[in-house]
Amino acid sequence: MEINSESLRFILGIKIKQFRQNAGLSLKQLSERTQLSVSYLSEIEKGKKYPKPEKIVLLAHALNRTFDELVSLQLDDDLNPLSALLNSPVLKDFPLQQFGIGLSDVFDLVNDSPSKAGAFVRTLLEISRGYDMNVEHFLLASLRSYQKMHHNYFEELEAAANDFRVQNRIPPSSGISQSWLEALLRDEFQCRILYDDFNDYPELTPLRSISPSPKKIMINSRLQPQQKKFILARELGYRILKLKERAQTSSWVKVETFDQIFNNFKASYFAGALLIPEQEIAKELGPWLQNHKFDGEALYALMVKYDSTPEMFLYRMSQVMPSHFGVHKLHYMRLNHDLTRDSIHITKELNLTNVFIPRSIGPGEHQCRRWAATASLKQLASETHEMNDVQVSAQRSTFVERGKTFFNIAVVRSKSLGQQTNTGMTLGFLIDDTFKGQAGFWNDADVPDSNVNETCERCPLSDCESRVAEPTLFNTLQQQKAREDALDAFMTDHQA
Repeated sequence: MEINSESLRFILGIKIKQFRQNAGLSLKQLSERTQLSVSYLSEIEKGKKYPKPEKIVLLAHALNRTFDELVSLQLDDDLNPLSALLNSPVLKDFPLQQFGIGLSDVFDLVNDSPSKAGAFVRTLLEISRGYDMNVEHFLLASLRSYQKMHHNYFEELEAAANDFRVQNRIPPSSGISQSWLEALLRDEFQCRILYDDFNDYPELTPLRSISPSPKKIMINSRLQPQQKKFILARELGYRILKLKERAQTSSWVKVETFDQIFNNFKASYFAGALLIPEQEIAKELGPWLQNHKFDGEALYALMVKYDSTPEMFLYRMSQVMPSHFGVHKLHYMRLNHDLTRDSIHITKELNLTNVFIPRSIGPGEHQCRRWAATASLKQLASETHEMNDVQVSAQRSTFVERGKTFFNIAVVRSKSLGQQTNTGMTLGFLIDDTFKGQAGFWNDADVPDSNVNETCERCPLSDCESRVAEPTLFNTLQQQKAREDALDAFMTDHQA
C-alpha cells in the first residue's frame, strides 16, 4: 500500500496513542519510561513528528510491543477504515487547502478518538459505495461548495477579464468575434486551432473539444458559433491566468485532480466574464427585473445581443445576481433529455440554497417531471422543432414538503451536436423579501404555479399527472412515523 510521509506519521501516532491507552499509561508515565519529553510524545501522537529508529525502539519497549508492530502499516480492525481513507484517491485529491484546511487538521479531528473516527469513516465509505460515489463526485462537490462559499462570484476573475478588455482596448459594450480570438491564440500563444466532427472516433462525437497537447485545441465542428467562441475564450483564459494543469476534454471524460476541475472553472469563468462583461449585463438586467410581467422574449433578446448560448447566459446571471442585486438564494441546473430512451438526467447544477438539493437523489430515483425545465423538455419532445430552437418560460415552483417557493426561469433548446438530445436549463430564485424587492414580476399572474418535489419516490402528492414511479420512500417514512407515534401512545398508556 502506497502511503505518503504525512499519512505515515499519522498512522504511527494513532498506534502509539492506542497502545499507550491500552496499557493504561499517561503521557507523563510514557515519558518517564522512554526519557522522551511529554511535548515530543504529544507531537508524535498527533502525527506531527516521526521519531528516529532508536526512539521507536524505546517506545516499543515501553509499550511492550515489537518494533514491527509500531512501524507496520497494518491497523487494528477498528482503525482499518482510516488506513483505507488515507490511501484513497478521495483524500489525496480532495482540495482541503481551498477551504483553509490542512491534512494535519483532519488528523487532529480523529486523533482524540480513533476507534470512533474509524467507525465514522467506515460509514462514509459505505455511503459512497451505496450511492456509487467516486473521486469525481467528491471533487465536483467540493467545487460546488467552494462556489457556494463565495456566492458564485469571484472578483479577481472579473477583474482579470476586465483588465484584458482594457489592455486590448475593447469597450465593454463591444462584442468579441470568433475570428479575433482565433487570431490572438494563434499569433500570441502559438496555439493550433482545428475543427473536427470526431466522426473517426464515434464515441467522442458528443465532446465539445479535445486538447491533445498544450498548444493544440480541437473543437467540435458541429457546435454553434457561440459555443465555439466560448471554448476559444476559455482557452484564452487558461493562458491569461497561467493555468497549467487541465483536463484533456470538454465535456469531462476523466477527472484526475481537483486542479483540473478548479482550473477549468476559473478559465470558464474568465470566458463568461470576457464575453458578457459584468457591468454591462448588470445594467441590462436592472430594467428587465423591474417589469411587472415576466418577459421571456426580452430575456432571449439579451442572449442574442451578447451572442451567447442559453446555458452561458443563465449561468452568467447566477454570477451577477448575487453580487449586483443581492439575490443570493438561487439554483442553476442543466438537464439533458435523451429522446431515444426518454430519460432525463442532470448534467450540471449549482445550489446556493439549503432547500433544493438535486444531488441528494438516490440511485434509481425518478426526478420530478414537474420541474420547470423538465416540463418544458417533455413539451419540446412532443413537438417538431429546428435544431437549436430555443424556448423561454417561467414557473413558480413550490416544494410541497418544505413550503418554499422558487421563481424558475426555464430555457430549453432542441437537438444539439446532431444528437437525439434536448437540453434544458433552469435558473431559480427563492421567493423571499430580497427577490420580491428586485423582481417586479415575482407574482405575475400569468406565470403558472406548480407543486413539485425532488423525486416521485419521495413525493406525497396523490394526484400528480406526471408521476412515473410510486412514492415508495415517502410511504416508508410515513409508516415509520406512524410506528413511532403508536409507540409514544403505548408508552403513555402503560407508564403506570
